[in-house]
Amino acid sequence: MAVTTMVLRSKGTLISAGVLLVTIVSVTFLLNTGSHKIDMEMSQQDTLRMKPQEHYFERNLSHYNPSEVLLPYTENTPDTVHVLWCGLKWFEFKHFLSLLSIMKVQQPSKVIIHYWDDNKVLRDRNDYNLWYSQLLDEYYNIVTRSRGPTAPDCENNTIMMENVLDILKNGGIYVNDTIVLTHHLHHLRKLPFSVGVTNKNVPVTFKTLAYLVAKKGEATSEKLQSLRGDDFSSSCAVSDSLEKTNTLPSVLPTCILIQRNIIPAKIMETKDALSQVVRLIYYGSTKVKLPDWSMDDPIPNIGHMVLLGGYEMNLLSYLSIRSMIHCVGAEAMYIYIDVEPKGQWYEKLKAEEPRAVFVYHEWPGTVFGHPISDGSHASDLMRFDLLYRFGGIYVDWDAVMLRPLGHLKGYGFVTNFDWPDWHPPYPDVINNGVSAGKKGSEFLRKSLMKFRSYNPKGDWYYMGLMMPYKLYEQYPELVKIERKLQVICYKLKCHPVFLPGYHNEKIHHLNGASFDWKEVYAFHWTQPSPPELLNMTLLQTAKGMFADVGRYVLSCDRKKTLASLVGSHQL
Repeated sequence: MAVTTMVLRSKGTLISAGVLLVTIVSVTFLLNTGSHKIDMEMSQQDTLRMKPQEHYFERNLSHYNPSEVLLPYTENTPDTVHVLWCGLKWFEFKHFLSLLSIMKVQQPSKVIIHYWDDNKVLRDRNDYNLWYSQLLDEYYNIVTRSRGPTAPDCENNTIMMENVLDILKNGGIYVNDTIVLTHHLHHLRKLPFSVGVTNKNVPVTFKTLAYLVAKKGEATSEKLQSLRGDDFSSSCAVSDSLEKTNTLPSVLPTCILIQRNIIPAKIMETKDALSQVVRLIYYGSTKVKLPDWSMDDPIPNIGHMVLLGGYEMNLLSYLSIRSMIHCVGAEAMYIYIDVEPKGQWYEKLKAEEPRAVFVYHEWPGTVFGHPISDGSHASDLMRFDLLYRFGGIYVDWDAVMLRPLGHLKGYGFVTNFDWPDWHPPYPDVINNGVSAGKKGSEFLRKSLMKFRSYNPKGDWYYMGLMMPYKLYEQYPELVKIERKLQVICYKLKCHPVFLPGYHNEKIHHLNGASFDWKEVYAFHWTQPSPPELLNMTLLQTAKGMFADVGRYVLSCDRKKTLASLVGSHQL
């Protein structure tokens, strides 16, 4: 099945592809085999405007001549794009891409999203698919318009096509909600009636309609139903030609029909042509999205830990602080308290570790005027704030560091994924129980700004795990995901996210996911704490990986750590 485009000069008159000044083509994202060569005419002026080594699409995304858009009244199909939303479904990334391509490529004066009151956009329970609200927040000229209280049968081609034609009775541009534009349609506005479809071998239906551009009174059912096979000017490349090649065509087809959902994580670093197109629409460049790195101003070698609310320090928290000072070689380890801790391990730290600095810090009562009543929310806010203001390495009290960050100090912010798959449709979430950042990190600033919409009654998972992941999707150049930064252990079973199957709770270090613990930067026991890391006598005699890790932390010596850094030129 191929996507083709038909153009009519006037009622019942077909213009052949050879007569057109611009050949109009579309591409279908389907599972056919084979491909067709695509030719699209460009004026000599357009060719001269292109920068060396710049793909046509990259130029087209941000440039067109005003005369192509600002048409005389007599030629004017309204510069308004209409999208029809029907069905109880999520507004997924593919729908977002469609609207985003309209805004970036077509750049219309207005986009109207038509809906029915009982078929509004659904939100998933974990708020992953927030693409719809993001669009409405970012673009002032996207408006919504109800077509009534009750939606028709969204699978009925006849009824849905009638709605499209009714929407365009006064003229305008209709684009299917899964169509991604790679070339603007303004040149078609000079013509009475233009149609792009996804299958030239069947009559035009709502499901095969890619886009429709029509002047007032020109879009009629009779015209659509009269079109057959050779009435369409040309066919174009099939979907797998974009997915299976790493080379973009010299001239891209007009549009891409995306039939399955895709997510940003799948296109950040993949090199196929489809991923390049999606990156250009979403990120503004076809280049693979890699985090920025520079050692000109590295992450400071200091540590931070939050211990608010009064705390009897146990052996594990002692090991955590000691690991930062001796295994990492931190210049200082700052522990933020509002009540002085108690216990023998606190007294031992005060007596033996002058680099362990206990800093009084009041409970952050509000954020952007919202009251904070949950300890985990306060901790999330404080770690972002402390790293943003001072830079350094943050560790939870139940995590221990095993070695310095080395080259990771060149990234603006470093973190890694959590292992559970408890928050669908999120493909991953981020755990900042061990994280590091440069002073003034842009990722940290954006994280703090997200607290503007903080909900005190919301799930703590969102601000701590989900929100950072959403930011990572949007700004992958600002954060380094280091999968060996921390191994997270839950119910005394460790799930290294650098091994296959880490989302499977049954796969862990005792069952199919063994690893060399000396290769990771940190261990993090979310719950419960291992018994051998809570009792010194047990730690000295116990066998197993957890005891080995604890004894290793006790053996670390700051002077030796710093000497090794000097020897490896990492200091």
